[in-house]
Amino acid sequence: MSSSIFNRMILRCLNPKSKSVSGIVFVVLGSEHSAEARRFLHSSGRGVVDFDFRSFGITIRGLIGRGEIHRASSYLEQLERRGRNPDVFLYTTFVHGLCGAGDLEEAEKIFLEMKRKGLPPNEVTYTVMINGCFRNGLKERGFRLYGEMITSGVVPTLHTYNTLLHQHSKEGNLDSAFALFDEMRERGIVCNVVTYNTLILGLCRRRKLSAAEKLLSGMKKVGINPSSATFNTLIDGFSKAGMMPQAMTTLGKMKATGCQPNCVTYNSLIEGFSRSSNLVGMADCYRELKERGISPTKITYTILINAFVEADEMERALDVFRSMGEAGLEPDVCTYGALIKGFCKEGSMKDASELFGTMPDKNLRPNDAICNMMISGYCREGSSFRAWRLLKEMREADMTPNEASYRQTVHALCRDGKRREAEALVRGMVVAGIEPGDSIHRALSDASPRADK
Repeated sequence: MSSSIFNRMILRCLNPKSKSVSGIVFVVLGSEHSAEARRFLHSSGRGVVDFDFRSFGITIRGLIGRGEIHRASSYLEQLERRGRNPDVFLYTTFVHGLCGAGDLEEAEKIFLEMKRKGLPPNEVTYTVMINGCFRNGLKERGFRLYGEMITSGVVPTLHTYNTLLHQHSKEGNLDSAFALFDEMRERGIVCNVVTYNTLILGLCRRRKLSAAEKLLSGMKKVGINPSSATFNTLIDGFSKAGMMPQAMTTLGKMKATGCQPNCVTYNSLIEGFSRSSNLVGMADCYRELKERGISPTKITYTILINAFVEADEMERALDVFRSMGEAGLEPDVCTYGALIKGFCKEGSMKDASELFGTMPDKNLRPNDAICNMMISGYCREGSSFRAWRLLKEMREADMTPNEASYRQTVHALCRDGKRREAEALVRGMVVAGIEPGDSIHRALSDASPRADK
């Protein structure tokens, strides 16, 4: 549709303005027809279209988003060949796209190139680079860039501060986070709901829930309305701390402010009641979720399954598992792990083995925790060979058997008089950096007479 309009304009000898072309390029790129967007660019080279930096920026960003980094680079070169040097906006667009694609190394090259060409990065360029560093785990480099930004006289924006606050909160550096929060207000930067949500999340992660509640009150005083994410963060914090009365009170406040609880809200509450072994509270929350017309997610069902497993109610766990299938939701590794844990707990290793065996058919790879549970279950039922074989398969697949798996398997092998296999396993423990304890040495010693018979 967009390309058709464009073609009719050209045929009628109309000269589309740059803003029109930018919009068309944006739409065409968004519809996954980048070849058409490129034709617009070539048209500009023939003098047909008034094509500006913004249109180049949109195209470059779209190409980078598709992973066509070399093609995007060619447009920068094309622009320079036409005698039009890229400006800060275009370089920043390129840096943004590269950071979004996870190519920080290339983004840094462009960042340095613009500085070499006498184009000082602006607040957006710095913020994009800082965010890119944080997202790629290069926190020190990100903070150094912030220092450079300040030294260069570039004023941080709200987005810059929110990016820094997120990193500090994520690491639990609350003193640094609140120092930045104070700096923001000193600079006259108006905080938004993202700022407060980030700080509340940091406080909840450190279990400073009273301080998080005070911050919620503080944001209301400055005229910022809490969002669903604000309340969900607090509810999750209280639920993880086992403070379910406070979590339910926060739910009431959420409803009173007009924020609608969603599946994230109820998942936190259901899991909180589950951890508190309060199946009645858990069932009430699940019922309310359904009454509000909210569809349970895979996470919801997995939480319920795990709760019933912990309560030794496998039949109810299996009922939920069946309901999950009827809802058209595919179980994931966590779902399978919860059910396998339940079967292992009650000693139903045949059921556990069958479920474990179906995982590859669902394109699911059992994780370390599931394999370790299976090994423990086999050892408890006296199946030393199965335990030994699975542990061997784990090591061959570069998985990590835990100390309990080694210890239980060695004991099971020793009980069956398989001293040679047990000794080989102990050597494997040492190679894996796990120190065999006295109980293992005693088990090997006790197995010797039986092995020599």
